[in-house]
This record gives sequence, C-alpha cells and structure tokens, in this order.
Amino acid sequence: MGGFFHNVFQVFFLIGYMLIFVVTIIILRPFRIHRRRMKSTIALKVSYLLYQISFLVFTYLLLFGNKELAEDEKPYDTLFNIHFMLFLTATILPNLGIMIRKGIKRNRIEYNIIVTLINILYFIYLLFLCISRKWALM
Repeated sequence: MGGFFHNVFQVFFLIGYMLIFVVTIIILRPFRIHRRRMKSTIALKVSYLLYQISFLVFTYLLLFGNKELAEDEKPYDTLFNIHFMLFLTATILPNLGIMIRKGIKRNRIEYNIIVTLINILYFIYLLFLCISRKWALM
C-alpha cells in the first residue's frame, strides 16, 4: 500500500510543479515587449524560465529520484558541502533577482544582463547535477 501512496504523492508533486511553472509564465509574461529594453528584458525572462525548469526537475529528482550510487561514489559526510551551498544560493538569488527588477530604475539594462548571466549559470549548474546524477549524493 505504501507504493500506491508514494505514486499519488508523486503525481500531486508533478501537478504542483506544472502549476508553479504555468503561474510563473502567466505572471512573468516572458514575451511582452518592452520598448527601451527589449532584448535584455526578454533574455532575463527566458533565462529565468530555463532556470525554473531546471530547478523544478532537480528538486523532483531530489525528492523522488532513484538514489542508488555507484560503488566508487559515496554521499557527502556533512550537510554543508559545496553543492548544498550552491543549491541554497540557487533557491534565493534568481528569485530575488526577478522580484526586485522593477525596483531598479537606473542601469536597468546592466541589471538585466547580470541577472540573466546568474540565471544561466544556475541553469547550467542544475542541469549538470541532473545529468551527472550528483543530486543523488545530496
């Protein structure tokens, strides 16, 4: 019976993750054209959506993925390792960057470019963790 509830829980998480992503798209309106900062704004929003996808996939794998390790791999001894610290910053920085973007009036193009680069770096990092199965070590 535990397998049934695990599968139901997994389906609810998938539905919740899809709902989070759809609401993010609705709120963010990624392809809404801004006259003065068109390219940097679109780049920021698209990079945030890429980050969001990789973050949701990573957290799904962390919760429900198969955590069987190869014989030569061993889990981290401490909670505060480099991957955990990067994961913590990945939960805060891109979200903070997208939330305070409207409060930035001066140097908005530069701000958009910097936050876009941060989003892309976290996207690549989380994608690396998903593909290399480093998430199973956490």
